[in-house]
Amino acid sequence: MHVRSMLLLTLLTLFVVPLAIVMAVDASATSGDATRNRQLAEEQRVPAVLTAKPPQVAAPGAETVAANVRWVATDGVTQTGTARVPLGTSEGDTTHIWLDVAGRPTDPPLTHTAIVVDEIVAGTMAFGGAFLVMAGAFGAEWLLTSRRRALAWERDWAAVEPTWSGRIEH
Repeated sequence: MHVRSMLLLTLLTLFVVPLAIVMAVDASATSGDATRNRQLAEEQRVPAVLTAKPPQVAAPGAETVAANVRWVATDGVTQTGTARVPLGTSEGDTTHIWLDVAGRPTDPPLTHTAIVVDEIVAGTMAFGGAFLVMAGAFGAEWLLTSRRRALAWERDWAAVEPTWSGRIEH
């Protein structure tokens, strides 16, 4: 019984874990692509001029900083606000910012790299989750099998012990 159940769990693990990874990566890719396509359809990139000197130091790994900018909206009205600009730009420089459907500065659309990173994270999380579920199944099988063996051993010992110890004569 134990060998069959362990073989079944092993085969199931070899099927379930990769399937979980593929499904998570596919769902993440689909979601990321849909978000990027929606952002590209709804948001627009416009030129903007920095109206003040932006910070010259950013968070570790960041390539942009928040800065005060001025841009011309689609209706021709000049707007001002805060937007993310490349690190190293100076007051008076022209850069490009992204605007949402309401004309407010927003983050740029997802990049292909960001989508791939999200896919890697989703795949890793799926692997971890599936691995934990399958490890739990193996652990439960081991506990049940050990319990059955212990009960069988106790039952067999109870039958043999009186004769073996001499408490009962043949």
